[in-house]
Amino acid sequence: MHLHLPNTERLSESTRTAREAFWLTIICGVAVYAFFMVIGSVSPSGAAMATLVADVLLVLYAGHAWYASRHMDSRDPRVIRARERRGF
Repeated sequence: MHLHLPNTERLSESTRTAREAFWLTIICGVAVYAFFMVIGSVSPSGAAMATLVADVLLVLYAGHAWYASRHMDSRDPRVIRARERRGF
């Protein structure tokens, strides 16, 4: 029995895009909450559940950012490839 798998590079790119969109949505939600808190339309004590959710999401994003900064290569392979193509 032969199992046909999809193109793993394309699958990897699409899952990477979905993960990045997820984390972008998380940080945008926290930013919207912070914006409304700063302009005074949301009171942190009045909206205790929203404050708790925003805090949890902020901690999750901070953990993700820390993990990503420790485990990813600092040089973007697209930039390296473009530099090599130009001859630099």
